[in-house]
Amino acid sequence: MDSFKDMELRGWTEKARFYDDHFASVTRQAIGPVLAGLGEMTGQSLLDICCGTGDLAMAAAQNGADVTGVDFAKPMVDIAKTRVPSAHFAVADAEALSFEDARFDLATCAFGLWHLGDPDRALAEAARVLRPGGLYAYTAWRPPAEGWDLMGMLMTAVNAHGTVDVDLPPAPPPFRFAQEPEARQALRAAGFGTVVFQKNMSIWIGDTGTDLIDLLYKGIVRAPMLLDAQEPDAKEAILNDLKSGAEALREGGKIRMRWPYATVFATKSRG
Repeated sequence: MDSFKDMELRGWTEKARFYDDHFASVTRQAIGPVLAGLGEMTGQSLLDICCGTGDLAMAAAQNGADVTGVDFAKPMVDIAKTRVPSAHFAVADAEALSFEDARFDLATCAFGLWHLGDPDRALAEAARVLRPGGLYAYTAWRPPAEGWDLMGMLMTAVNAHGTVDVDLPPAPPPFRFAQEPEARQALRAAGFGTVVFQKNMSIWIGDTGTDLIDLLYKGIVRAPMLLDAQEPDAKEAILNDLKSGAEALREGGKIRMRWPYATVFATKSRG
């Protein structure tokens, strides 16, 4: 069986071309809080880790940063190069960065830790390539109990019609880095000192429940793995529950679903 990391890489390689049309509207809402926390970045060197199709890299470059972006999925990098010609992009593993120590003033990772096989190693690598006193910012999805409509619906439907006990590779705990005590402990172990933890909310807006299924299958990797591992009848029932659940959140003619996330800033220790 492929590893969790292998399956994530294959998924994002296949779905890169759909990302901007189906999921970027949610993740782009985190750019403002990240930039606000990073402050003035004119002339600062910034490494955007797990850069995807380049949204955060573009915003940082427009704010004056000298941006380098890396992602493990080549199609993502290819799209980012086209969209942000002023930045530098490369295919790279967040858990084994090729840059020298203390190379960057700033580093970011927007929703990337969720997709890594060894996220603690990625934190240590981010710390290594930052200069002492450099600032690292990441975003991470918060648990369903904190208002994540889609994930709450999904797990309720799976438990009602199917099972979470499916033949998939083991994954790291998904919400560690969005829970403040765990996040602080992991960041300090990686070499960071001061940590600032914020809670934010993105909103997905769709026209129909079918739009939500398109989002799942064209903009997300992990949830379709779980869905496709169900028995056919169970999968159909789960998808129907998701569609009807989405319709129940229709407001003002549009479906609106909450996606809570944490924005975390950590300063590289000087010692």
